[in-house]
Amino acid sequence: MLRVIGFLVGWLAGLLAAAALYAVAAFGLAELPVNRDFRPVADGIAVGLTSNGAHANLVLPIVSDRIDWTTVFPPQDFPAYPWGASTISFGWGSREFYLNTPTWADLEPETAAAAVLGFGGAALQVAYWPPWTPGEDYVETRVSPAAYDALVRHILATLATGTGGRPQRIAGSGYHGNDGFYEARGRYSPIVTCNEWVRRGLAEAGIRTAFWSPFPAALLDHLR
Repeated sequence: MLRVIGFLVGWLAGLLAAAALYAVAAFGLAELPVNRDFRPVADGIAVGLTSNGAHANLVLPIVSDRIDWTTVFPPQDFPAYPWGASTISFGWGSREFYLNTPTWADLEPETAAAAVLGFGGAALQVAYWPPWTPGEDYVETRVSPAAYDALVRHILATLATGTGGRPQRIAGSGYHGNDGFYEARGRYSPIVTCNEWVRRGLAEAGIRTAFWSPFPAALLDHLR
């Protein structure tokens, strides 16, 4: 019995130490900037970030001279396509978590475990919106065409395309009718989180962001 208790105590101590190390790394590396020389382009293309406190999304114009997103994600596929829509948001994450957790009240332990362990693959959430107003939960900058093209490549490379190279909509998915979920590449993990997916897109585009950020706050802070 003492041996079992000793094992459990050791296992718990190891778990707590790993959690503490993760937290130190997450908050420490989030403070380190990459692309620190980035400067907004006065007449550039708008790029925004929005956060609900746990999860960040990229926000881009629906139409620019670089891409018209309605040709990739037709508005008729969104039953509550908003009046006056001008922006489109993208968020990546655990497929199981996205589809089974429309609100935090719906979160189940097995869903959280499946997300952390990377079971069930990934999904890309796409949503159409009216214009966003900068504030605590939304930050916007303007970037060059080359930087915007890099973001577009990051998003399109995430999609798991089907016949004819078209995105694969997950049937019956979506929370509010202005959004929907698509099959995506990759697997969610404590290292590659939904926010890290956003961070990598910003980093590839040469936009100032964190060195590593599994949480969203640093992403918005660096963009400010």
